[in-house]
Amino acid sequence: MLWLTDRSCHRLLVALACTVFLLCGCQQKIKPVAPIKQSPQASSSDESDTDLGCSYFYFLWGRHAELLLKFEEALEAYQKALICDPQVELISEKVPLLLLRLERTDEAAIWLQTYLANHPDKTGMRMLYAKVLLRQKKNTLAMQQYQLISDRHPDDPAILLLLAEMYLPSNQLDKARSLLERVLSLEPTSYPGHVLMARLLQLQDKSDAAVEHYQKALERNWSSELQMELGEMYIKTARYEEAVTLYKDIVEREEQNESARIALVHVYLLQKKDEQALVELNQLKTFADQPQRVDLTIARIYAKQKQYDKAISIAEKILEKENLPEARYFLAVLFVQKEKYERALKQVRKIDRKAVEYPDALFLQVRILREQKRLDEARRVLEKNIVAADIRNAEMYIMLAALHQLRGKDDLSKQVLLQGLELYPEDENLLYEYGLLLENSGDHSAALQIMQKIIELKPDNAAALNFVGYSWADKKVNLDKALDYIQRAIELKPDNGYIHDSLGWVYYRLGKFEQAIRELETAVRLSPGDPAILDHLGDVYLESGRVRQALEAYKKAVKFSTESEKDKVKILEKIRILEKQGTH
Repeated sequence: MLWLTDRSCHRLLVALACTVFLLCGCQQKIKPVAPIKQSPQASSSDESDTDLGCSYFYFLWGRHAELLLKFEEALEAYQKALICDPQVELISEKVPLLLLRLERTDEAAIWLQTYLANHPDKTGMRMLYAKVLLRQKKNTLAMQQYQLISDRHPDDPAILLLLAEMYLPSNQLDKARSLLERVLSLEPTSYPGHVLMARLLQLQDKSDAAVEHYQKALERNWSSELQMELGEMYIKTARYEEAVTLYKDIVEREEQNESARIALVHVYLLQKKDEQALVELNQLKTFADQPQRVDLTIARIYAKQKQYDKAISIAEKILEKENLPEARYFLAVLFVQKEKYERALKQVRKIDRKAVEYPDALFLQVRILREQKRLDEARRVLEKNIVAADIRNAEMYIMLAALHQLRGKDDLSKQVLLQGLELYPEDENLLYEYGLLLENSGDHSAALQIMQKIIELKPDNAAALNFVGYSWADKKVNLDKALDYIQRAIELKPDNGYIHDSLGWVYYRLGKFEQAIRELETAVRLSPGDPAILDHLGDVYLESGRVRQALEAYKKAVKFSTESEKDKVKILEKIRILEKQGTH
């Protein structure tokens, strides 16, 4: 038979099947292939030899097509077999599998749902249905199916584990824990049971209990992957020494495990143990798939230590071997640190526009040109790139607008920001810059509307919250809401002196002078030398009767003011009045 082609085999099988079909009509002793069964509801009087033969003929045809991976033909044959005899369970169970192979998931789901309505005890088919529901992203319905299976098989650990694993990502932790406790009571050494319980306890911030289950799982079946997972938990909970011990154990077992060595370097860096990190990196470099990237990490450590010459030397050697955009951008940054701007420009200009680092390189180039007062050149660089749809982004419009402002061309700045907002109408940074431009041009009402729009889009934008809250406080309106906005801004940026200044000003407007003084003194500490904050502090001191301290604050405000400060004259007048009254 080795010489027969697929087509010859197929014809031979069809002929054989036809023979079987004819014989079935004459000899009742020939039965279908096991385990084809009759439904209990079917009466013997309904069964005919012709139906059995017809079903068997198409079953053989479908089976042969399935073995030849002709799934469409197999499906058609099985469906015809079921027309001949709808009660054949073996064929009924093959149909949804073929539908899934053909990516006809929705049809498979409908078939399985109908089948299970008539055969509710078919656990295997119910598990298949649950998997199909998961593929359809119908997780809740899938869990219901697993729960039905679990109800019928309450002591089957495999089914309990499946259901628990579904409860975890849906954050139904109590249900998952109950199931896992059941699994571990049935099988105390269950590897998946301990792993899932460890992950669940992590989610519940019970790290000590999680460690116990990780360790039991590792005792049962050690793997570097699971030990790395435990290491990640140690890092998250700042248990660095335990993480180091764990990663060292992996390295001892698997000397060339890159992931473990990289993780060990990461822990050393978190501990500020740069020298140990460098030792590990130099060992890693001897067998790493990409030694240049290891070198780049070494260079970054030297840069962090402000050993820029060492870092530059390593980066240059990397680029001699490979044109790595990441290394070239890093080298440019190093040259900026050394104030070697022309060498930095030379590097960023070599970065290909398709590289991931290109946008950062472009911005670095513009910042260098701004630093060198080469504003026209910086503008041309941005204008050349901003027309390219695959490169441009909202930040480019912000930078170009800033360049126009530096050149005293506010109209062009406004025009650029509006062009950017046409493309990125909900970009919070673009909107904020546009709002500031309106504010600086004297259109406070329009600026306030822009800032309120930002808050609608991004409720956690601290700058916009501060702007709106301070504006209301300054106008003595919406003071309670202003207080709420600025307190939210403080939570987002607790070390921002200007937001503390706004909070102090709101308290001042509310008549809460002691709280105002406390916030304004904090603002002065965080942003020393800001004349506006010192002016505010002087006003509150004066209002609360601390005249001498008020005068000192005003004098400091004048000291740090520039000649162009429009409020400087007002502060000088306050000093003149206080000194005239003899309060100095």
